[in-house]
Amino acid sequence: MPARVTAPTLTAALLALAGLLAPRAASAACTGVGLFSCSATVSAGSPLAFGNYDPAVATPRDSTSTVTVVGTVTGVGILVTLSYSVSLSAGSAGTIAARQMTGPSTTPLAYNLYTTNARGTVWGTNSVNDSYSALASIGGTVTSRPYTVYGRIPPGQYVAPGGYGSTITVTVTY
Repeated sequence: MPARVTAPTLTAALLALAGLLAPRAASAACTGVGLFSCSATVSAGSPLAFGNYDPAVATPRDSTSTVTVVGTVTGVGILVTLSYSVSLSAGSAGTIAARQMTGPSTTPLAYNLYTTNARGTVWGTNSVNDSYSALASIGGTVTSRPYTVYGRIPPGQYVAPGGYGSTITVTVTY
């Protein structure tokens, strides 16, 4: 005799499914429908290197590098959105508005980091805000997003010859 599904069993199954698909927020920056969790990590590409700087050249010295955010959505869910921001620290000298590289002399070499090639917006705390939507899976759905960091040394800075540097900390908040 074939098995029969009674009304209470069917109702319980539908209620369990409805609970699974209820909208919920896994964290402040991860929203969607289902049972899921989100995480994000960041990695920096090759160091941003300006090469040789000549203060007599009337144009700025520009360079780029890449910061990559890898977001993972794990569990069971649909319409899952992970929102995050990417911040760059002031560096080992100076402030976000006026970063400086230190070198062989007491005079630092001014530079800055920007969010676009136009170099109009300094990249600081929470300067880049982004999000992506994914379908959560048991094994995890991974999305990788690269962001270009645009660096610039203004012209006309007469400093002692030698190597100059600064250490920047990249932070992803989600």
